[in-house]
Amino acid sequence: MRDYEPYYTEDGSIGLYSFADKDVYHSKFGAITEAWEKFVLPSGIEKMLNKKQEINVLDICYGIGYNTKALMSFVINKNINNIKNKKISDKLRNIVSIYNNNKSDKKNKKISLHNDTIHDNNTVNLSRINIDCMDINEELLKLSPLFKTIKTPGEVYEEIVPGIFSCFDSYYKLKKIYENIARIFYPKNRKEITELLDLKFKNMHINKEYKINELVNYILLNKMQIDFNDNYLTDEIKKILTERPTSRFFAKSLIKYAKFNQFWGYNLTSNSILSTFLHNIYYATLSKRYKNINFKAAERLFNLNFNIGDARKSIKRSKNTYNIVFLDAFAYTKAPQLWSVEFIKEIYDHLADDGILLTYSNSAQIRNTLLENNFYVGKIYNKNADKFVGTIASKNKLKIKYPLNNYEIGLCNTTAGIPYHDPNLSYTNKEILELREYDFKHSKLMSSSKYMKIRSLRGNNDK
Repeated sequence: MRDYEPYYTEDGSIGLYSFADKDVYHSKFGAITEAWEKFVLPSGIEKMLNKKQEINVLDICYGIGYNTKALMSFVINKNINNIKNKKISDKLRNIVSIYNNNKSDKKNKKISLHNDTIHDNNTVNLSRINIDCMDINEELLKLSPLFKTIKTPGEVYEEIVPGIFSCFDSYYKLKKIYENIARIFYPKNRKEITELLDLKFKNMHINKEYKINELVNYILLNKMQIDFNDNYLTDEIKKILTERPTSRFFAKSLIKYAKFNQFWGYNLTSNSILSTFLHNIYYATLSKRYKNINFKAAERLFNLNFNIGDARKSIKRSKNTYNIVFLDAFAYTKAPQLWSVEFIKEIYDHLADDGILLTYSNSAQIRNTLLENNFYVGKIYNKNADKFVGTIASKNKLKIKYPLNNYEIGLCNTTAGIPYHDPNLSYTNKEILELREYDFKHSKLMSSSKYMKIRSLRGNNDK
């Protein structure tokens, strides 16, 4: 897969390793877990949901799409009762287009699909979630809906053995034996990646709350088919999906669905007629749990936009004001152009007055960059781990539950807090790094090591 290769993280989800940067895109402790705990849960989306008519989200460095997928899953799960066929008052008029029966004429053979909605007075008003996804890697973006989430041996066992027996000691004894045997045949990472990350899978398990809803990847696939059309499943993409060792990281059912869409087309039009098999195609590979859900009702909750290219240019073109920003760019030493004072200012200018920015970074440099752009800055608290796991920023001071303490603010004012600068948002990574190195060498600020030593002697690092 060119410069990157998939590997299994400790919660069973898939992460990416970059050979060029000799670093990982995702936390080795769990790619999906990180998306939920550092981005979605602290975002305040639950309080906004169904109170705001529209919620605008910016996902910077979309990558595999875990932050977007987790957010979409959260929204669907919270609205699950409203989007079930029996609950929602939503009559769909499904229409199908006439297509050419000439099998040799593929272009004219495509079926177009559209659903017009008729609402009655009992229809539930749900928030519309607009998500702008920015990433420079088109190939990775196209692959994102096709990655699978692996099931742990324990989860497989629970599906096989009825839960009614879980009250007996033998249930758990057999489960442990099953897990140990299953791990012998469990997917393994490539040796060099495993050794580098020191990955262990003994406790591999994704919190049930953190599951990616099965509908999400189908919604993403439909949108990508519209945007890329015949250029979606290219020969290069198909090669990645089928060749070893990468093929094992992708879900066959999703690939089949993508190929179906590629062949028949998924073009929205108002002049069509829908056959029964096409009406049910969405449910063909979904589990029984989702059979009774109105897929089109779930799909209409989201408006997805994929922006491929330099995020600095994409955000300048954007006319949107965002309620939530996920800043999940690669490490700031590897992608300094997305952590500069000037780029963060663009985010500030595009953020709603009560909006928030979230990032995994805890560095003094990034926090100082946010402070220089007049953000109120705080920390993301992970209740499960009982520790702070990232940084939150907002124009509204009331949005910051855990503000930086005096020690952390002081650290921002040392050489460790010297920010990146990217005049006119046009410098190369090398130029940005060299400019900061110059500022660092000529700075009169106290060094971070001296500052920490002084504070340590005073014994008030947390005040």
